[in-house]
Amino acid sequence: MNERLRALGLDVQGVADGTRYDAWLPGCHSVIVYASGGTALWEALLSACRADPRRWSDEEHPLDAFVRAEVTALDPDPPSSRRWIFCGALEEKQPDFRTLAYEAGLGFPSKLGLLLHPVHGPWLGLRAACFTTDRIAPTGPLPGRGPCDGCPAPCVSACLGNAMSFERGWDVGACASFHEASRACHRDCASRVACPVGEAHRYGELERLYHNNRVVGRPAVAAFLGIEDEKAGVGPQWALWKG
Repeated sequence: MNERLRALGLDVQGVADGTRYDAWLPGCHSVIVYASGGTALWEALLSACRADPRRWSDEEHPLDAFVRAEVTALDPDPPSSRRWIFCGALEEKQPDFRTLAYEAGLGFPSKLGLLLHPVHGPWLGLRAACFTTDRIAPTGPLPGRGPCDGCPAPCVSACLGNAMSFERGWDVGACASFHEASRACHRDCASRVACPVGEAHRYGELERLYHNNRVVGRPAVAAFLGIEDEKAGVGPQWALWKG
């Protein structure tokens, strides 16, 4: 299954010690964490939506729904010794995926508040975790202090809202306040784009727009695919992205 998920775009995988996650699965010993590095999963989603536009137009969160559907197709009836939990906007309850992914060795904490993968940098999407009673050797945490150590931190100077600092990293409150007062970060996060780690794996402009501002990004993707999307419409919001 892991190789089929890699082919789908869930190509960054690791195992965390699951003994403290008994509340999520009684007798849990291991947690396999699945993430997408770079653009492979996004391209898989677009391909699936071209083949069946309902996979975009019928879903409130198409990418989350795509991951869930593909995993479920591979593991439709898991036994009681295995439980899948997805990292998505509509999930009622989920663990802290950043902590899980760190424990599984998928990256390091960063000034951006994101897990920083040593190859993909901040272009890592945490997507799903399989809690299991199987005993699997943990693959993390990674040794060392991570890529932020000694970095001149261009993410700090790039932040349009002055919500980043060398000492504290990302200030979520300052970021939120700036978003309320300004549209300067309406389409993208300049700090994330400025990170030098994993630059070759950076999301494309349309994918970044979707993740950064779904109100504008969703109809932009629908227009790009030529899909009628009644949940969002295309109209003037598409013009915002083009302009």
